[in-house]
Amino acid sequence: MSDFENNPSFTQDDRPLEEASFKIPEGFESRFTELDSVRVRGFEGPLDLLLFLIKDQKLNILDLPIAEITQQYMEYLRLMEELNLDIAAEYIAMAAHLIQIKSKMMLPPLPGEEDLDPRKKLVQKLLEYQQVREATGHLQSLKNHWDATPMIPQANLQEFAHVEEEPIKATLFDILASYRDALSRLVPPPAVEIQTQPKTVEERIGEVLEMLQDGSWKTLMGLFFDVATREEIVLTFVAILELARTNKVSIVQSEPFGEIRVKAA
Repeated sequence: MSDFENNPSFTQDDRPLEEASFKIPEGFESRFTELDSVRVRGFEGPLDLLLFLIKDQKLNILDLPIAEITQQYMEYLRLMEELNLDIAAEYIAMAAHLIQIKSKMMLPPLPGEEDLDPRKKLVQKLLEYQQVREATGHLQSLKNHWDATPMIPQANLQEFAHVEEEPIKATLFDILASYRDALSRLVPPPAVEIQTQPKTVEERIGEVLEMLQDGSWKTLMGLFFDVATREEIVLTFVAILELARTNKVSIVQSEPFGEIRVKAA
């Protein structure tokens, strides 16, 4: 049983699901001075995470490979746990549900249930949720387009015919995916012990802002170019989350699952 399944903080609370609290990772207390919490927005529920994983892995939602999607889902919960992101009870309940479905598919069906697919209800919920998300996104696009449309005579509208679409706002899941990629690209350093002065989050925030001071868009992965240890990756990730929380940076994508870009606000 993993740590997050035993974590007493994973209980039902009154917080909105779109909010998650970031606490100081164990062992990093000396790196954090006045920052004891970073509030992150972007969670929309476990179905949202499942859809993200299905699209990211290019899986067939109608024939969902339950073992693979369960493994990916649990990996993301462990990533959140590693960063001490408080996970709402709803996410833990979905993890248990996925494991239950996986177990049913591994066992012989009960008499009279030979034709029943344990994934059916979950797939139906995912399809319904996907339709709602797409409809909501379409309505938001129409609103954004209407808000951006200048009220001028029709004869002068031609100059606006090739207006580029505004980039979409990156979600927390997208940023977590980049964090996972940054960890996977980490090259183990040579076995030489070097005593260095540990950095604080405030120092890393200052370094990130310095990289963004020219006002141009930078790739999120580019902000990790000078890190060499897992500790520095965590500090950089926390610094970016704090800058986003305080509206000091903008984080966008040109398209879903596209490259994430960051710019000083």
